[in-house]
Amino acid sequence: MANASLQSFLLHHHHSFLSNGIHEGSSPSIVLKLATNSNSSISFKLFSNTTSSSVTTTASTPNSPVTPAPVTASSPPPPSLELLGSQLAERDYRQADETTRALLIELAGEPARHRGYVFFSEVQFISADDLRAIDALWQEHSGGRFGYSVQRRLWEKSRRDFTRFFIRVGWMKKLDTEVEQFNYRAFPDEFIWELNDDTPEGHLPLTNALRGTQLLGNILTHPAFEEDQEDELAAEENDTPDTTGQSKDGSKGKEKPKFMRDFFKPDYSF
Repeated sequence: MANASLQSFLLHHHHSFLSNGIHEGSSPSIVLKLATNSNSSISFKLFSNTTSSSVTTTASTPNSPVTPAPVTASSPPPPSLELLGSQLAERDYRQADETTRALLIELAGEPARHRGYVFFSEVQFISADDLRAIDALWQEHSGGRFGYSVQRRLWEKSRRDFTRFFIRVGWMKKLDTEVEQFNYRAFPDEFIWELNDDTPEGHLPLTNALRGTQLLGNILTHPAFEEDQEDELAAEENDTPDTTGQSKDGSKGKEKPKFMRDFFKPDYSF
């Protein structure tokens, strides 16, 4: 490119000298001196015997264009059971919680994937095997202290009262007031992302319930966890002594808690 620019420049000045009084038949003596400067520019002087003056011109060679390195944004890996198991094995519970949320969105169907969150009515489309697999990973890597089935058991022990359940699993914190009051923890800083001795049982995984509990209720009552819950209730009934003298068939036995219909505003986000 530098040679082409120099050639164009010389041709331009050749015609310029012809138009300034150098005619055919004359034999001008022209001397061209070139010099390269330290700033990568070319200087030259043209001398003619028809004049005592000289012309000095500088032509700069263009620098090579610098192509910036392409910026590639790293996208998060797609959610999978393998990724969830790896994060839980590393005790990265914060990322494991995000992966669990992404897995439920993926498993709930195309509308949920397009929307980016799960409607409570779409939980039924998640297979029992998939939910059990997610739950099994949480239990395996927490010593049985985290997981949906753990939350289901604690929810039943709270007589399906969500406020009691939230306090029990540590999703609500006690306020420093004279009267005992509780408030929801702020996400994500106020939640507990480590498994310590004082970490509440069932604290993870999280489910957004600030705008209602129907989504959480549909997860906890999913058929994936019904069989395990019936076994636990049967074991508790067998451990309860019969103090009435009546046979189990003739007594009402332990009353199962009635499902509390959610009177809060429905939760349409996850």
